[in-house]
Amino acid sequence: MPAWKKLSQKVENVGYRVLTIKRFLMPDGSEHEFTTYGKNDSQDVAVIAITRDNKVIIARQFRAGPERVMDELPGGRADDGEELQEAALRELAEETGYRSSNVEYLGFAYRDAYKNSTSNYFIAYDCVKTSDQKLEQGEFVEVITITVKRLRDNARNGNMTDAVAVLMADKHLNSLTKSE
Repeated sequence: MPAWKKLSQKVENVGYRVLTIKRFLMPDGSEHEFTTYGKNDSQDVAVIAITRDNKVIIARQFRAGPERVMDELPGGRADDGEELQEAALRELAEETGYRSSNVEYLGFAYRDAYKNSTSNYFIAYDCVKTSDQKLEQGEFVEVITITVKRLRDNARNGNMTDAVAVLMADKHLNSLTKSE
């Protein structure tokens, strides 16, 4: 299937979110608008952070979309020009106070067909708490640790948004579950 021809786009800022309305020429000759969100070509990061005793560090947060508390991976948006691994480690430290010097890139995914950013995933080992959280205004995060089994259950049962990261980390997580 050939890609659709983009005819135009218009960007609107709504609060701290960016909406991009894109108009495409469809294969049948008609035109259609799609509302997408996020800055074009932006990069998101999230990290499966593992403590020295093989627990997973979770950023528990209320999420307005599903209107419920979810066990999230620490993460957020990479700043313009920021290396992805640097962004992942910065988000880990800001949201949880944990740091790691043993990090591996897992891969990227498109989390939503209407989101303009790419989500990049990392796994970090030997994480240690080195500081307090440094949350942004309006950000409320409870830091907890869970087992790898619970992380997998969260991914299977809709209790987190970045479940694809758990799939990407499968071989890494298998080596940790032998001690559970």
